[in-house]
This record gives sequence, C-alpha cells and structure tokens, in this order.
Amino acid sequence: MPAHEQPASYRSHKRRRIWAGYLFILPSILGIIIFTLAPLIYSFYLSFTNWTVLAPKKWIGFANYEKIFTNDYFFYKSLKVTAYYSLGSVVAIVVFCFIIAMLLNSAKRAKAFFRAAFYLPTVIPVLAGSICWIWMFNVDFGIINYALSFVGIDKQYWVGAPDSVIPSLILIAVWGAGNVIVIFMAGMQDVPRHLLEAVEIDGGGWWRKLRSVTIPLVSPVIFYNVILAFINSLTAFTQTYVLGRNGGGPNDSALFYSFLIYREAFKYQNMGYACALAMVLFVIVGFFTYLLFKLSSRWVHYEGGGK
Repeated sequence: MPAHEQPASYRSHKRRRIWAGYLFILPSILGIIIFTLAPLIYSFYLSFTNWTVLAPKKWIGFANYEKIFTNDYFFYKSLKVTAYYSLGSVVAIVVFCFIIAMLLNSAKRAKAFFRAAFYLPTVIPVLAGSICWIWMFNVDFGIINYALSFVGIDKQYWVGAPDSVIPSLILIAVWGAGNVIVIFMAGMQDVPRHLLEAVEIDGGGWWRKLRSVTIPLVSPVIFYNVILAFINSLTAFTQTYVLGRNGGGPNDSALFYSFLIYREAFKYQNMGYACALAMVLFVIVGFFTYLLFKLSSRWVHYEGGGK
C-alpha cells in the first residue's frame, strides 16, 4: 500500500517506532562523535599549529608536515623499526597461532586445559606482562639466560642489544596472542567434516586436507587475524615504553612510531607536531588496511563461493 493511502494512525505509529529506534542508538552515535570524530578533527586542526600546551596555538600551515618528511631523522627511523616489527609479528603470530590451533583441535585429551593455558596471557595486562618479560630477558639474572647456560649457550643481551631487541619483542607479542588461537580454533571447528573425509577417500594426506580444505574455508578467519595483528603492531607502545626511562631501546632500535608520537607530545611538549605525526600514522594504517582488503579478494573465500 502506498504511503499516502495508509491510515494516519499507522503512519503515526511507524514514525514513533522510527524515532524510538534513533533514540536507542543515540548513545552510540554520540559516543562515536564525541570520542572518535571530534578528537580526530581537532587533532587534524592541531597538526597545522605550533602548540606547546603552555603557549597559545600558532597557525603554521604545513610546516609540521614539511619537517616530518624532510628534517626528522627519527620519523624514518621509527617507520623502519615499526615496519620490521609489524611484518615479523604478524607473520609469527598468524603462523604460530594457526599451528597451535590445529594441534589443539586434533587433541584427544586436555583440550580445555591447553586452550585456557594459551589464552591466559591475553587477560594479563600488557604492561605487567611486558615488565615480567623484561626481567626474564635480563642479562645477569634473567631466567632465560639461566636456562640457556645449562646447554652451554652464552648469555644473550636480548632487549639490551640493537640486533635482538625487535625479535625479543616479537616473542612477547606471540606469547600474548592467545585470543588469536581461540579465534582460529572456532573457525576450524566450522570446517565440514565430510569434506575432510572426502579427501581421505581420494587418498589425500594431511597436507592436501590442509591446503585444499582447511585453509580455503578458514581464509576469512585468517584474514581477520592478519588485520587485527597488523593494526595492533602499528600501534604497539607499551613494549618499548618499559624498555627504559627514555624508551625506544638501545640506540632507538625499538623506537616504535606510536612511542615517537608520545615522546614528542608528552616529553617535548610539541603537541602540534605530535598531532601531525598521528595524522601520518592514520593515513598509513588506512592505506595498508585498504591494500590488504584489495589483495584479500585473491585468496579469501567466503561461504557461498564469494570473495
């Protein structure tokens, strides 16, 4: 029935239902506007100013961005460090968690215990977990070097050496990725059993079942975990913050981009410049996330045959 032919009471009731729906989602909309859009817009404005909190804001145009790309050694240093950590942590987390999830799904006993054991680091605060790992990595009294001494391996500097600090932080990231294991397990449990049995009937082994059935059907879950690990790696902060009073690791070898923003904002009070750095990070994250979504159409297979 056309809208103009509907009874007035019905149209009035429909309008009330619509307004009631808007009223229920209003808190979420206000939350997004107040805590996401408004700070983002204000930070974008501040990126064009020279603001040191105690001094009045001074409009300087693109000077902050010009300094970032032409006169800031630490910007390129932090990009290199963050890219190294991001690539290493994403690959390590996805591969390790996928393997552990497969083993747990095929386990006959104590599956619940091991699932809880791997998930437990996720509920530990990142700061507390990072501090514990820094203690364990200690050159003189760390438990890891103590254990290695029993097999004749010399002391390692771990987070105290420029060459090993990023691999050490990647190890911490893998340790705290128990939620990724649980997500992988949930995805693998949805793989139809009859498809795996069909591969067995055709004479295929575990590799063929993995390559032809499990990975294609779990590819949306793999893609989700890749995006999650990628964004978390680009915004990593706590791990490098606990390395020392100035953070960044030895010779700034663990100078993550997010820590560079923090240092400019809260140590040097260059709020305008820090906002410009944050806007550059926003663009970088958006670009690579878009790129990952574009490339996902080649290997991510959704239910129903779509990509």
